[in-house]
Parts: sequence; structure tokens; C-alpha cells
Amino acid sequence: MLGLDFVLDSTNGKLVSGRKQGGFSGVSTDSRSISSGEIFFALKGDNYDGHLYVDEALKKGAAGAVIEEGALPRSDGELLIRVPSTLKALGDLASAWRKSFPELKLAAITGSNGKTTTKEMAWSIVSRRFKTLKNTGNFNNLIGLPLTLFRLDESYSAAVVELGMNDFGEIKRLAEIALPDTGAITNIGRAHLEKLGGIEGVARAKGELVEGFSGERVLVVNSDDPRIIEIAGKTECRKITYGIKAGEADVTACGISQDGFSGINFRMTVMGEAFPVRINCIGMHNVMNALCASGIALSFGCGKAEIAEGLGGFTLPHMRLEVMESPAGFRVINDSYNANPDSMRSAVNELMGLKGKGRAIAVVGDMLELGEMSESEHFGLGQYLSESGVDCVIACGSFGRTVLEGAGGRANCLYAGSHEEAARAVKQIAGPGDLVLVKGSRGMRMEEITKRLV
Repeated sequence: MLGLDFVLDSTNGKLVSGRKQGGFSGVSTDSRSISSGEIFFALKGDNYDGHLYVDEALKKGAAGAVIEEGALPRSDGELLIRVPSTLKALGDLASAWRKSFPELKLAAITGSNGKTTTKEMAWSIVSRRFKTLKNTGNFNNLIGLPLTLFRLDESYSAAVVELGMNDFGEIKRLAEIALPDTGAITNIGRAHLEKLGGIEGVARAKGELVEGFSGERVLVVNSDDPRIIEIAGKTECRKITYGIKAGEADVTACGISQDGFSGINFRMTVMGEAFPVRINCIGMHNVMNALCASGIALSFGCGKAEIAEGLGGFTLPHMRLEVMESPAGFRVINDSYNANPDSMRSAVNELMGLKGKGRAIAVVGDMLELGEMSESEHFGLGQYLSESGVDCVIACGSFGRTVLEGAGGRANCLYAGSHEEAARAVKQIAGPGDLVLVKGSRGMRMEEITKRLV
């Protein structure tokens, strides 16, 4: 229950109509799904204005609404709170709610690749010891993170959340809201270049997570990434290091072997103690994600038994290196949740490493948010596909022909103008024993191709 005074104090809001006491059962930003007793935040975006739906929310049982200055208050006595910015007020209220659980341990994860998988792995480990909150789906932004934190109650002892961004300042604000005890940056890669300008900009934006870290707060450091080492060097806090190349890391792995399509086995060493670990998924980069998740778990006080058990019980989130069988006898690696230049290359490596005696077929869509680097990065992807030995490349999207130009005719190359056309081409080419990779940025909806194949 959120008391009215708590909401007013946390948001610096002004009560402009309605009762002067009481409380709210929860928070909502969507009038379509609001529940009775919740408070409705009228958010404004480029293509929507929640103020248009205040009446609808109140008629459905909302106990009040938060509106921005300039919006006309209703005259029927409904509870309305006015603030300068409803988005900032939402975050401020969530931060105040998080502060009301001082004993809660919270870890925040960001990075160019692997943050969702790492979050799920960390949750799987930490939840062996504590009741642990996590964010789901795309609830990792300035709206989703606050809504996640409002789910906190006295039953939770821990939380593991991922933080997403595409511009400077967003991670800093998310960290202000979440107030993490532990922070982790999985890696620094070529993502969101359109607004961040280059990989140094990516490092600066991701580094916002730990700008205020000091004392007993913990930074989990990827010792194999020099840009993260540089970020860590600027913080005065406790550090837990992990890596494969970095032999002296606190958490490391050796003896890594892929068990076909069913999993990966390796020996993990934590603070000098070695023990066997298995993760039931493909993707050699997921070993690094497992090490990062284990470092987070260590900061929460988990031991090696919980780490091994938690990683063993982990399953990959939907549309991330998801192996599926087609009726025609070929396998599909559905990695269609998102894409950037680094994750594309990693997925191609998995395709080539697992193809066996069959053919490797890559169905690739546009990598978005690359700005002026779009042309060169898509051309480079084509070159990488060709040099990797992919047997067939089917390219979709605005930069599909650029990918094929980069491939230079050294692989069997086809351009598909739609999801239907791409799926039809795969069905004509692929046969029993072949392996098909489907990958592209979220906006490309490449999973529509996968649906038509399996």
C-alpha cells in the first residue's frame, strides 16, 4: 500500500483535487490493464499522451492519477496529483519505495550483450538462497524498472534487474532509481552507435552504472574486457573479477566443452576452489555470462553448491539461441530477439561450430540503431559470413543488399523482401541435417520467419 503522503513527498507533487488522505494498492501506466485502487501515471511520449486516458483509468477504478503541469484537472473531485514530469515522478516514487526496504540486496546488470541471460542466470542462483525479484520482458527501462520495483514487498530479500539504454544519461537515472548494492557490466560492444557515436561512447554510457559506487558496494568486473577494467579503475568499491583469458580472476573457467545442442560443460574456479558446472544451452559466450552471474551471486553470499545448482537449472530466455526442429528435418537457431555487430558475429560462430556435416544457412535482418555506421557494419557482416564459410546467406531489410555485397558472391546469396519470402527460400534450400540461423534486431521481427519454418 502506497500512502498518499508518501506519494506526495516522494514525487514533490501537489494535490490539486480529491481527498487528502488514503492510499493506493499499486501503480499503473496503462489504462487498459489498470486495477481498482491503483494510482495512474499519465506518461507522455513521442507517439502517446497518457493524459488522454485519465478519465478511462478513473472510471475503471483507479484511486487517483498523476498528471503534468499544464494538464487540466477534472472538476468531479477525483484525486489528482500534479508534477512537472510524470516520468521523473514515476522514477522518484519507485526509488523511494526501494529505499523502504533497506535490508534488500539488489544487483543491477547492464552491457552491450548478454545482460538478460546474465540476469536470468543470477536470479536462478540467488533464488536458491533468497526470495528474489527480477524484471521480465522489456521492463528494463525508465518505465519498466519502476514498475518492477513496485512489486517489492517484505517477502523479498534480494532483487536482480537488468538496465537497458540507448542514450547517455539513461543508465545513470536507472541506477538512481534502483540504488544497486552490486553492479555488473557484461561487456562493451558496438550497440546503439546512432546516439552514442562509437564504442568509447558506449563505454561512457554503460559506466554510468557505477559512477557513485564506493565503500561496500560491489562491482563485478569482466577482466577480459579492457574498457570495463578501465571503468573499474575509476571506482572506489569492492570488486569481484571474472574472466577466461584473465588467469588471476576471482571467478574463472577452464575445460570448456560443448555437448552438441544440449549444453556446455566446464570447470569453474571461485576464489581458488574448482568444481564442475553444466549449463543447458548453446553459446560459448554464455560461459562468460555464467561467470558474471556467479560473481553477482558471490556478492550476495551464495556458495559454490548454489552456483552449480542454479546454473544447472537455468534455461535460456525465448528467442535467444533457441534450438528448434523443423518438420523438414533441419534445425533452426532462433536468435531473433535482438542484434548488433558483435552479437551477430557470435551467433555466426555458433552456427559454424554446431553445423556438423550439414550446411550452414544464415538468415539475417537489419541491425538497427547504428547510425552512420550502418552501411559499413552491414557490409562487414557480409564479409564475416563469407569468411566464416556459411553455405548460404539470406538477407532481409533495408541493408540486406549491403550484407550480400559484403559477402561478395563467395556464398550462395539471396535477398528476401519479406518474412514470407525468406521462409520460402529456406524451405527450398534446407534439408535434413542442415542448420539455419535466424537473427536480426528487435524491430525486424525475425521470429516471424522462425514461425513459418517450425
